[in-house]
Amino acid sequence: MESRLPISKPLLLVLIGLIIGASLGLGSGYAVFYPNMVTEMSRTIEGQVMDIKEDVDELGIRLDSMNQSMSVIGGSLESILALTDIIDGISDRVTAIENGQVTLNSELDDVEGTLNQLNEDFVTLNDDWDEIINDFADLETVYYATNNELESIQTLVRENDGIKIYTSYMANPSDGFKQDISNAIYALLILENEDFGDWVTIFGETTAKILLNQEIDSMMGSLVWNPTDNTEVGSESYQVKLETYFRFEFSVAGITVNKMHLEVKASVNIKTEAISSKQISLVEIM
Repeated sequence: MESRLPISKPLLLVLIGLIIGASLGLGSGYAVFYPNMVTEMSRTIEGQVMDIKEDVDELGIRLDSMNQSMSVIGGSLESILALTDIIDGISDRVTAIENGQVTLNSELDDVEGTLNQLNEDFVTLNDDWDEIINDFADLETVYYATNNELESIQTLVRENDGIKIYTSYMANPSDGFKQDISNAIYALLILENEDFGDWVTIFGETTAKILLNQEIDSMMGSLVWNPTDNTEVGSESYQVKLETYFRFEFSVAGITVNKMHLEVKASVNIKTEAISSKQISLVEIM
């Protein structure tokens, strides 16, 4: 069972009366003040509602303007999207160009390296070429010197050929040239040797010349001939001079010449070995 508070009835009635009185007081106050408060609040709310309506109308206008702007922006966005596609394409091309540029730069670096190597090789080759040019110049100098020397040697050989041909001929000259030598010696002895002149007077000129020619013929093979001059007179011809020194004994006449000098000359063709223009250029008693 629930316990109850021990309240007396009179006190309870007083409390109930106070409660009812308070309620009535509040009700009378509400009846007096509330209508005015309601009226004022209604007016205030109505103004606020009007303000809100105006704000809503203005907001609607702004929304319409915004919608128009959004439509414009939408169209612009389509253009922007199309432009974005173009830019993306350009970006792809730029990227490809950049990649190509990187590749090109790499290839250019390789080409530059190759060019540098080629330049170094060219410098080395140029140095080697300079050395080759110098060596060639030296070789050319040596060649010309050698060629000149060979030409000199060849000239000497050709000259020597002429000397050999004429010397060989003078070991056994023709009868006509031996006669010319004999006649030259005869004329010299007549002028310079009285004993020879006396002998010729006794035996006669013809006999003297025949015997002298026989003596010259017998000694020709024993004479030693030396070249004194060798002059080129044509592409294949030389004028050769030879000389000899000998002791001349002409026993049939009792004549002795201790030292006689004889010099002869002739033109010699070294190609055909022909001998022409033979002469006794000098004969003398030393």
